[in-house]
Amino acid sequence: MMKVNMRDTIMQKLWESMKMGEIVLVERTDGGDQYFGFYQLISWAKENGCNIVVVDILDSLHILMAKGKLAGLDVDALGELNVLKLGGTIETGNVIGWIKDISEPVIMAKKFGETYEKLLESMSPLLTVTVGIEKLFIASEISPQNIRVIISAMARYVGNEKRISMLFLKTDVVGTLQPPVIALLEDIATTVIQVSRKNRTTEFHVTKSVNKEIEGLMIKI
Repeated sequence: MMKVNMRDTIMQKLWESMKMGEIVLVERTDGGDQYFGFYQLISWAKENGCNIVVVDILDSLHILMAKGKLAGLDVDALGELNVLKLGGTIETGNVIGWIKDISEPVIMAKKFGETYEKLLESMSPLLTVTVGIEKLFIASEISPQNIRVIISAMARYVGNEKRISMLFLKTDVVGTLQPPVIALLEDIATTVIQVSRKNRTTEFHVTKSVNKEIEGLMIKI
């Protein structure tokens, strides 16, 4: 059985404040890794009986799980996760869909929508956790049109109460892209959580939220 400490409890309360229909953007702003927040989110979701699908972009799930394990997290306790892969070559978790060619955003978005809609029909309410989203913008040919296609594909699900979406983003990877990817993602997000490490403390700062009770909240662990 997974041990729960004060740090776990604080993070669980943050996840519990999210509402169905939201797109929650979790930004790592200092170049650090996202495995701790991912681990805490999945642990909370499993303990609460949530249906989960991980959207794994270019093998980011494998990297997160490997780094988490090296950092001492019991990632094996998370069990087999349902995974929808975009690109990549490493099969991690229970892969229920795999769009191998992501070079053309229009085609990729269409294939993703077809697969994801089927998941919503069979698994809702659904927690969708996307890892490696910054790689999606780098992998596709960077043009304003392609960026708009990707953003539009995400925006259509805002307010869809069959699901809640958590997007894990490393801002340093896409910070210089034009159009400004970070600002566009923050615009469609209903909640934005910025994560950074200062000395030996990790800070989770809710800079934006439709839930005014947590907007401005700062958690230090």
